[in-house]
Amino acid sequence: MSNRLGIDIGGTNVAFGIVNTEGELVYTNSLSTKDFSSPEDLAKKIATILSSETKETFEEIGLGAPSVNVASESIEHAPNLNWGEIIPIKEIFSKVFTPPITIINDANAAALAEKHYGEAQDLSSFSVITLGTGVGLGTCLNGQLVLGASCLAGEIGHFVIRRAGRECNCGNLGCLETYAGSDGIVTTAKEKLEFSSGGSALNNLTPSNLTPLEIFNAARKDDPVSLEVVDAVCHDLGYALSGLVNFMDIETIFLTGGIANAGNILRRKTEKHLKSYVLPNLRSRVSLKMTTLDQSTSGILGAVAAITEKSKMTIN
Repeated sequence: MSNRLGIDIGGTNVAFGIVNTEGELVYTNSLSTKDFSSPEDLAKKIATILSSETKETFEEIGLGAPSVNVASESIEHAPNLNWGEIIPIKEIFSKVFTPPITIINDANAAALAEKHYGEAQDLSSFSVITLGTGVGLGTCLNGQLVLGASCLAGEIGHFVIRRAGRECNCGNLGCLETYAGSDGIVTTAKEKLEFSSGGSALNNLTPSNLTPLEIFNAARKDDPVSLEVVDAVCHDLGYALSGLVNFMDIETIFLTGGIANAGNILRRKTEKHLKSYVLPNLRSRVSLKMTTLDQSTSGILGAVAAITEKSKMTIN
């Protein structure tokens, strides 16, 4: 196996790196997604940085991004990217890079990262929930990545949990990620602060510093408003995940993404709500775990793992 380049395009950041033949990251870097008005500019910038900062070469490329359709090799209607509705992402990057490119949905890349590099190496069936700007889902059943009829399986962030809820970037109302995504968590905190007595630690933060991790940190110190926010987030996430467990008999679910850095308070409270909604005969078997992979590079590893799995992702 030769060196491989992994690219992880997210709604907030783009991470990229080179993985050697031993599966080790020998170069990594990241960029802000919002700094690029088009994917063409992004592809050119990554190529420029690689040529100037590393002598490492690569013979294949794995690229993970939101709302990827493996069959069309495009990003389709990604709510958190502002590059247009249909983005022929493989074609765009192929004009800049000569090695062959394998593309994959970012949440599916997270699942493959766990399968190849994380704690799911001995599991045939499991799910990975990505918590960041959006909320994504990657699932392996009996060793096979679940893609769906249009290769878009796993959009759990757009599972409606409030039928007349917040407006989502996808155009629907009440989607999970409008409550459990990073912006949704901050919005909930601001709403609760409006009706608080002013004694919350969150009142001392400037708007730019009011982040999900700051909210979870305050909750650990028993800040009452923060505890309300965290419990609401974990309730909504646990409720959505209970459907996954009841529908597909998934026993192990990994949490990953930036918000997963909140750690055990997120895992513990979400698992409590999750188990309150699953069937009694599944309750004792389901397990919610935090990924042990480095959050900043797991998307790179997942994109590279997609190269290994590409024969299994061929759509007829």
